[in-house]
Amino acid sequence: MRKTLYLAISFLLSASLVGCHNHSHNHAGHDHDHEHSEYEEHHDEDEDHDHHHHDHDDDEDHDEHDGHDHNEDKKLNMANGHSHTEDLHNDDEEGHKKHEGEVHLNAADIKMISTETAAFSEFSHVIVATGEILPTTKGESSVVAPFSGIVSIASGVTMGGKVNAGQVLFSISTNVGEASDLVEKATIELEAARREYERDLKLSEEMIVSKKELNECKERYEQAKVKHANLASKISSGKATSKSQIAGFVKSINVSDGAFVNAGEQLAVVSQNDKLMLQVKLPQRYQKSASSIKTVKFRTAYAPEVFALDKMDGRQVSQAITTADGGYYIPLLFEFKNINNVMSGTSVECYVVTKEKKNVITVPNCAIAEDQGVAQVFVKKHEDAFKKQFVTLGETDGERTEVLSGLRSGDIVATSDVARLHLASSSNAIPAHTHNH
Repeated sequence: MRKTLYLAISFLLSASLVGCHNHSHNHAGHDHDHEHSEYEEHHDEDEDHDHHHHDHDDDEDHDEHDGHDHNEDKKLNMANGHSHTEDLHNDDEEGHKKHEGEVHLNAADIKMISTETAAFSEFSHVIVATGEILPTTKGESSVVAPFSGIVSIASGVTMGGKVNAGQVLFSISTNVGEASDLVEKATIELEAARREYERDLKLSEEMIVSKKELNECKERYEQAKVKHANLASKISSGKATSKSQIAGFVKSINVSDGAFVNAGEQLAVVSQNDKLMLQVKLPQRYQKSASSIKTVKFRTAYAPEVFALDKMDGRQVSQAITTADGGYYIPLLFEFKNINNVMSGTSVECYVVTKEKKNVITVPNCAIAEDQGVAQVFVKKHEDAFKKQFVTLGETDGERTEVLSGLRSGDIVATSDVARLHLASSSNAIPAHTHNH
């Protein structure tokens, strides 16, 4: 019986050691030890309680077994608890990655954004070059001073302003210097020539003046009449006028208001703008492509739109067989109808469209933004969200640009409010997540 007692004490010590790792179990172990001590006292007094002691030993073994399982369960729960935290954290990181770069908008803002579905299509090879708008060979006219005098610029005449054929651009006061009283002088000369001719005409009847002399006198009289008529038509009250010979716009004004000018001096240049020329300065390395040009598009510095020659009755009128001015480019000349008020003399950026290539994804240039020099577009991912998508670009024709990588057929791309989407994606970026164990 004492042996059994020793075994029970050993079990109790083991249980108490295990229970120290668990506060709740330790408390139960303490109550159990108290009960067991009372049992020992009763057991010493009466060995007839052996059966009860045996039952208690069974309970002891059961409690010890329960303590072991409970401890193991706690370890498992701790392990499981850590795993659950990891799962939540991983889900959080995946959520961050999923929404990184996305811009969420309300329904009203979404409706305001225009989109386009990316698809494979044909796109032409494009050569980017510089160019210049020039007048046609008969498209410019000089306005000159008919007489010497003080010039005055007519009201409303400005650089770049439109003018009509026959419109007065300048007036010149002729009552200065040697040119004063031109009409009066011409009148006196005309009267003298008329009297001389009438006199010679009578003398020729009397055979005093030869027929040759009479003809010469008549010619001087006719010239005096033309001169007088010319001056009288151009000078009124001591002032002459200078008019534009063609309709167009004032390309240049070469005098200041109130300046003295000489007869024949150029006062202005009027450029006809009904038809103009485009000179494309094609780089030499594209010389072989010059024979396969389909059309040319160009953009001016003063207008946002891109003009296409094939929509302006454009045609190529010449192709130089030699290079120009030092040999850096090949000049190509195109004539077009000026239906968009393009100004002669302006420099332009040209997009020379040549042969086509197939299975190309393109986007409008308005759909492209830049982030630190890298091109990007915004692809619609959900009904209320667009995501920033970096792309690699190819050629452009000034209106659309080839996308070499970063887009797939079927992607829905934003084509308006791209700047606002770019700002929103930058300001709403999700910060990097930190993970500490």
